[in-house]
Amino acid sequence: MLEILSLSVAVVALIVAQRAHGRIAWLTRRIAALEAGQGAPVAETAPVPAVPVKDVAPAPAPRPVAARKPARPSVFARFLPWLRANWIYPVAGLALVMAAVFLVQYSIEKGLLSPAMRIALALALGLALAAGGEALRRRWGVGQAGLVPATLAGAGVFTLFAAVLAAYHLYAMLGAEAALLVLALIALGAMALGWVHGPMLAAMGVLGGTAAPFLLGGGGPPPVLLFGYFGAVAALGLGIDGLRRWGWVSILAVALPLVAGVLIAMGGAPSWGLALLALWVAVLGTALPGGRLVPGAEGVPLHRWRARPGLEVIVAGLSVLGATLAILTQVKAPESLLAMGALAVLLPLWTERAPALADLSLIPALGLPLAVPFAGITTPLLLSMILNLQSWLPQGSVAMAVLAGLAMLWRSERARGLARDLWAILAVATPGATLVAVEVFWKPMSLLGAGWPFTVMALAAGYTALALWAARRDGGQGARLGAAAAAAIATIALALMLILSAAALTVALAVLLAATAAMDRRFDIPYLGWIIGLGTMAMGWRLLFDPGLDPILLGQMSALDTGLTLLAVLAGPLAALALIRGLPAHPARDWGRIIAETGLSGLIPVVLAVAIARFLDGLSTHASLGLQASVLIALAAVQIARAKALPGSRAMLWLRRGLAGLLGLAAGLCLLANLTLFSPLAGPGFLASPVRGWPVLNDLALAYLAPALMLAWTLRHRPRARFLAAIPGIYWLALVIRHLWHGGERMGLDTGFAQGELYAYTVALLVAGALALALALRLGVTGYRIAGLALIGLAAAKAFLIDASGLTGLMRVGAFLALGLSLVGLAWLNTWVTGRMAGGTAEPPEGGIR
Repeated sequence: MLEILSLSVAVVALIVAQRAHGRIAWLTRRIAALEAGQGAPVAETAPVPAVPVKDVAPAPAPRPVAARKPARPSVFARFLPWLRANWIYPVAGLALVMAAVFLVQYSIEKGLLSPAMRIALALALGLALAAGGEALRRRWGVGQAGLVPATLAGAGVFTLFAAVLAAYHLYAMLGAEAALLVLALIALGAMALGWVHGPMLAAMGVLGGTAAPFLLGGGGPPPVLLFGYFGAVAALGLGIDGLRRWGWVSILAVALPLVAGVLIAMGGAPSWGLALLALWVAVLGTALPGGRLVPGAEGVPLHRWRARPGLEVIVAGLSVLGATLAILTQVKAPESLLAMGALAVLLPLWTERAPALADLSLIPALGLPLAVPFAGITTPLLLSMILNLQSWLPQGSVAMAVLAGLAMLWRSERARGLARDLWAILAVATPGATLVAVEVFWKPMSLLGAGWPFTVMALAAGYTALALWAARRDGGQGARLGAAAAAAIATIALALMLILSAAALTVALAVLLAATAAMDRRFDIPYLGWIIGLGTMAMGWRLLFDPGLDPILLGQMSALDTGLTLLAVLAGPLAALALIRGLPAHPARDWGRIIAETGLSGLIPVVLAVAIARFLDGLSTHASLGLQASVLIALAAVQIARAKALPGSRAMLWLRRGLAGLLGLAAGLCLLANLTLFSPLAGPGFLASPVRGWPVLNDLALAYLAPALMLAWTLRHRPRARFLAAIPGIYWLALVIRHLWHGGERMGLDTGFAQGELYAYTVALLVAGALALALALRLGVTGYRIAGLALIGLAAAKAFLIDASGLTGLMRVGAFLALGLSLVGLAWLNTWVTGRMAGGTAEPPEGGIR
């Protein structure tokens, strides 16, 4: 008890000393101000003779230089100096709270008071501290008393919280509902005190009010009414802070109720309550922080974060982003789809008078199509049941996206310039992206039957009507017309994909690509370049993944359909490129042209490899792996080419490079498996397959020659890396030679080597060395010359160490005579190549080898 009294006396002494120090400082500033007002009189100056205006040229007025407003330091940077200057107040408040705790503890240890009296004493102390702080504020005001009133009131609020929790947890004097009500009233009182005492008490009220349900504990799933409780906490915190403009209290009022709602939803509360809470916080967070009932924020938008948007804009962005994340990750279907659709519809209308919040509509516009795949995560076991019991959900999701698009189109009509085009593009993209997401992740054709293609065609009709309206409204030009026309063509293509066969759809897509390019050439709609680029991607997707290569390679597709598919995949982009050739440059048109060109560079070798494989008698394991490696190399080459031609942002550049690296790694793994485990040299067994086809013209070309040529084409601009293409190329040549002597069934190493096979390897090494020297002369690369000499040396070593053991008599003499003459000729060729590469004479050297 003596410790408590001494600590209280010390606190009171510190408060009195602080008040006296404040009075002395105020008097010192007042005396200095009075002394500064007694300045010396200004001395008179001689009159300046007047100068005729016609004799003096008027000097140009200096241009006013706008003073740059200094950047406001962060909250953390401002908090540390405040803490250094005012550390006494938190310490004093903590001492008062600890005094109340120790007083209750002392009464328990001595058995002086009953439990009811202990709680009453703690409550009385808390109320006394809060009332004392308010009385001190009314008596002296905040300016003279400093933070003393807020310190006393804060200590009182904490004491009241502790007393109620002790009554609930220690003595069971209150039920859960009554304790929550009392804690909520205390939090409300803290917010009310914060109105006059400052932001710390308001923040204390938000924090305490949010934490109160968790402090009470209890078993079973949380009641759904808690979502309404957290919504009230958010509304009170945002309302008070919106009028007082402290800023960071609004961040707490947005973040804490959302986090609390997520926690109780994870604890078993209905997820639809979290959806309503998220919508409520998003609506309030875009309006109340600015001190308005309807959003009206102006200034720097959130996407220009380098220009330091205002705290009102930051709070609005946090509320919309937090609501979107909560709905996507914690709300089950179908409530998640409905909530995201409602937010996407509401936000463009709600922020119409807030230009600084216009870019926030992009968040729910992206969140609506993302809610489709996320529904499979939040509702993994019940998703199929939901789609069967609520068959309206796929079409309802598209309908919500259409309503959101109409809201964005309304904003487009009220905007001007670039903002008008961006709103129109977002209005067109939102329903289309949602439609594609539903088709890819839910496959509603099996559930809805013909109703789903009808939905897609209805959206295509809507896009067509929008294109006609935009043509009349914008004089036949503009982004709105281009986006609507492109979306109409894309949705028509999707409807054809659902109705027609695989080959017919590919042909239809090729025709649509050509028609799109012809429309651009006739009406000058450069935004149709998006369709050309996306259509080329769709062609590649259909060839490689859906329906993919398997139906073609396994013979499940007829020869006619195979030929039409391969022809359409190349003809569509080629026709589009030919039609837009010579048209004026435009970002959208140039993007489509680059995508089509790079896509063709990867599709052409794939089509050639598929065409060869299709007409072979089946497809072996090594041929399938080689074909997959060729496709992956082609896709990596496409990403590398797009990274060079379309660098875009740094993130997109690294994304394309990362994709190229992953595709290249996958291709390398396929080649490694083909060179080892699945190689015909491993012999017939579980992994290796026999070689199929004629000598030279067999499936070894698909397994090894096709990847080698693809690598050589991809690395044509990187001389130091082109040796990678030689590895599968040399391997292919060796297997071709072995196939000539052993056939397709006896390629394994366990069958040994024929003598003629060994000689063929030597001749192949000599020919490869000669070709390497020729390439060194043609390209001027020293590495090829070194590689050629290495191959020639390897051939000579093989002849002496391996081939000679199997030769006798005149055969040995003839073989070594031929080898010697070949080596002399190749040495002569090496000397000539060295001289030409060093800039010497172009004629062959005389007198043999120098």
